[in-house]
Amino acid sequence: MHRSLLPQRGSALVESAVALALVLFAGMAALEFAHWQLTRHLALVALTEAARAGAAAHLRPEPMAQAFEAGMAPRYAAPDGGSRRRLRAAWDRLQARTGLPVWRIWVLQPDQAAHADFGQPGLRLPDDARGRPAIRNDYQAEQHADHAARWPQGRGLRSGLTIYEANVLRLRLIYVVEPLVPALRPLLRALAAGSADACGRRILAAGALPIALELTMDMQSHALPWPAGHGVLPANHTC
Repeated sequence: MHRSLLPQRGSALVESAVALALVLFAGMAALEFAHWQLTRHLALVALTEAARAGAAAHLRPEPMAQAFEAGMAPRYAAPDGGSRRRLRAAWDRLQARTGLPVWRIWVLQPDQAAHADFGQPGLRLPDDARGRPAIRNDYQAEQHADHAARWPQGRGLRSGLTIYEANVLRLRLIYVVEPLVPALRPLLRALAAGSADACGRRILAAGALPIALELTMDMQSHALPWPAGHGVLPANHTC
């Protein structure tokens, strides 16, 4: 009779081990999801700050990058006030491990076509941009009336936008999140082949999670086209 109990005990141990493994996996998944959601919320706040900076500063990349960094700094808050230092150190470590930039922001609108349709020279601009064509932010109703006399519904021939739409800033953020549990990295790499998005595929292949966000905001200054810099990219820049 004692021998007959051995298979039952062995089966119970296996079932207990499987149940424990499932509980641990569920706990890790919940922890990772909470971590991803917290980072996503902070990234949205930071992207909003970057949009405000860009809208007020002629889409200049450096203020946008600085505002985004300031928005993400609370994630690494420290009693000594060195959150920026800890943030940059964490980003440097993550970039070294994945081989990818931790974040990038694309200026999807206004794009090159919008600047080609609505760019005007002679506007009041900062010294380093003086004389360059920019999308005028003021007198939009008057501008629209002028464009409507030349183009159907005032829509630019290249962009298909009105002057109102050309003065709406649209940004896209891709942010890299490293899993808290290193054991999840091989699973993420395995998921890379099924991703249709090129940026997401590269991030998953590096064993990390992508956060993709878009945000729109009205421009508050004349929009200028800038080359890629400080992690801020034009719309036609590839991933």
